[in-house]
Amino acid sequence: MHLSTITPPQPVEPHEMMTPDPNARYIHGDQVHQDCIPKENMVFATEEEGYAFYMQYARAAGFGSKKHKNKAMSRVYACSRQGSSEFYKEAEKRKRGKMSKRIGCMASVKLKLRGKEWFYERVELEHNHTLNPDPCEVKHMRSHKNKHPVMMDYVDGLQHSGVSPNATVNVLTELHGDYGHMLMNARDLENRRAANLRKEQVDDVKKLVTFFNECRAQNPKFYSDIDYDSEGVVKNIFWSHASCQANYAEFKDVVTFDTTYRSNFYRMPLGMFVGSNHHLQNVIFGFALVGDETEETFEWVFRTFQRCMEGKDPICILTDQDQAMANAIRRVFLETIHRLCRWHMLNKHTVELNKLYYLHKGLEEKLLTAVNHPLTPLEFENAWKEMVTEHGLQNDPTLRGLYEHRASWIAAYFKGIFCGTMTSTQRSESTNRMVKRYHVDKSTPLHMFARRMYQMLQRRKDDEGLETVYSQDPPDTKTNYHLEHQLGRIYTRAVFKKYQDAYFAATSFRTKKVDTCNFLVYYGREGPTFSWSQHEFKVVCNEEEEKYTCECRGWEHTGLLCPHLIIVLINEQIQKIPSQYVLRRYSRNAHIDLPYDRNDTVQTGPDGSSLSCRNSDLLSEAFATVQAGRRSTVAYKRAMTVLKELRKQLEEIPADEMPVRGEPATHDEDGHLGTVLKAPPKSKTKGSRTEAGAEQIIGARGPKLCTRLCGNCGLFEGHNAATCTRRQQTFAVGGSSAGRGRGRGRGRGRGRGRGRNEKGKGVMRARRRLLDDVEEEDEDEDEQEKDYEAASETSCESDDSD
Repeated sequence: MHLSTITPPQPVEPHEMMTPDPNARYIHGDQVHQDCIPKENMVFATEEEGYAFYMQYARAAGFGSKKHKNKAMSRVYACSRQGSSEFYKEAEKRKRGKMSKRIGCMASVKLKLRGKEWFYERVELEHNHTLNPDPCEVKHMRSHKNKHPVMMDYVDGLQHSGVSPNATVNVLTELHGDYGHMLMNARDLENRRAANLRKEQVDDVKKLVTFFNECRAQNPKFYSDIDYDSEGVVKNIFWSHASCQANYAEFKDVVTFDTTYRSNFYRMPLGMFVGSNHHLQNVIFGFALVGDETEETFEWVFRTFQRCMEGKDPICILTDQDQAMANAIRRVFLETIHRLCRWHMLNKHTVELNKLYYLHKGLEEKLLTAVNHPLTPLEFENAWKEMVTEHGLQNDPTLRGLYEHRASWIAAYFKGIFCGTMTSTQRSESTNRMVKRYHVDKSTPLHMFARRMYQMLQRRKDDEGLETVYSQDPPDTKTNYHLEHQLGRIYTRAVFKKYQDAYFAATSFRTKKVDTCNFLVYYGREGPTFSWSQHEFKVVCNEEEEKYTCECRGWEHTGLLCPHLIIVLINEQIQKIPSQYVLRRYSRNAHIDLPYDRNDTVQTGPDGSSLSCRNSDLLSEAFATVQAGRRSTVAYKRAMTVLKELRKQLEEIPADEMPVRGEPATHDEDGHLGTVLKAPPKSKTKGSRTEAGAEQIIGARGPKLCTRLCGNCGLFEGHNAATCTRRQQTFAVGGSSAGRGRGRGRGRGRGRGRGRNEKGKGVMRARRRLLDDVEEEDEDEDEQEKDYEAASETSCESDDSD
């Protein structure tokens, strides 16, 4: 039988325990090539060549270097551990535990000027400390960190683009060929980012105004306005690019407006005017950063937006249930219909509704059905009456309040108003989420915020261009019906898909002819399951007068044919539909001719070539040169020689003057000349925490609301299963794990938790269900929305289990 031997840990050698010899000297090893070792009387054409040579030797030998003396005729370059530290006096307490590395090392070289050349007059290579030639150690020495301006600009570009630190390290590693050869560590990148952030926050408002002037010089249609007080402190900011105003001219029918927080350094809430284009994608009409959310502030924002759009108000605007915002809309947009978001209406009463859901089983499903499905006000009235009667909630204050405001948030009451495919502020919220997830954060200064919003606009424009190209493909028709082929040629791909969905739904209906032009459309084999549902819809189909209407008023509400009308058109063999029933905003030719250029910038030089094309060509050639030059020593030396000479020649060539479409912003369009604008204070928004210096409150503020359900007794009395006085005492070996059900994960209680009914479905999970029937998300955001929905479900589940 084989017996294994256990080897104990090895101790240090006895000589390692002795005090190091102060007279010991160390020099470079064999890894340093002889041609790279400094020698006396070595001649260099310039001072920079002499310093670069010594730095190359120091990197190979494994020590840091510094410029020790700088005289008129000579330079001294020494080891970084030369001299001694005098920062702290003997009796002074050190602020940091880090000690100085200076131990009086005398290794150095003296570079002296002789005529027109430089030479090493004195060379001392011996050190009084060990060397660290390992590349992974050399890269942490300050003198050998690569801080070339071009490389630093590249790193700054990555950080400004939102590239994560780990991804930045991976990119730099790929450029250097190996992580050990990258003369910069992750901490250096973090320090660089922090330094850039501090630099960007200096003269923030001045830089913002400069950016606005640059945009106006590129396109005079750019609009901006800054509201400030008597002391010049910025209060509110609004701006809109030429492309935003062009989109508003084409798709101004329906606008959503919502505010979001934590998007900039000053905590100013961001408000965006958002709509949908002919591809059913989100488009932004304007940006606003506000200091607060008062009625006066919203009125300033809406009036500024109105002036920017030359007094053209939208047909309908959708917001959340903010009274200050509603009052401002009523004052500014006199002819615009204000509509409230359905989800916000229910979310405002989450606590009260959760109690009702627990006490009345099945109420949640009936409430959401009554909100979503009725097509006419009569259907909604019948559904609501049936719900409150069944559960005996005729006098409940929460439901009574929702019912009293039904005309402002129930879709059935807006069937005669064009709202497109928008029934809530979902588009604003999805845009807000994308802004904070991919472009800005709570540390972004104002001028960088405006620049990144411009970058987001360009990305949205690129997405629109992609969908426009795809819409040029022949339509994917499902039938030989001529009307489908006609609409497939006119509609964009996204809108045509909506028509096909309605066509499929139309097959569930049957028609009954009343007279020549009037029909009754009713459900076929699969009828409605709700007693309050309207079983028949009156449809008018008059081919001679080109009149087609439906009682559900689906076309008037969305601008798209409803299933009831489609089934009548099919049965009556209507081959073509009049042009008045096909809205331009849904067609492939939705863009109209405008008296101004919708492009935000001029990107072509005098010769007509674009800057992006030049940049792309130069980058491709530069990367190819690097790959070819690193293959051999001869190729490397040749490439370096040619590139250095080429760079000198290029720097002597003056830059082109880019053409502009407006004056270089010397005029005072915003009225800021003569006023020194100051950065705004950090805003206090709705739901903000206490002011700085205020007394800290531990736990929930105010009296207990008793909204959490006890998992033991099932009562709302402000306690949980652990603190329940009715809980039977249990004893078990193992302590805290006792009493937890088998297979139940740690931290998961037995109770249903806040906001759950008998099926474990909370009102917070109703958001998607509220919008599934009519809300349309952007196709280009499908993957992002899937991630968000998964995160939302996880968040809701964790909230419910609290």
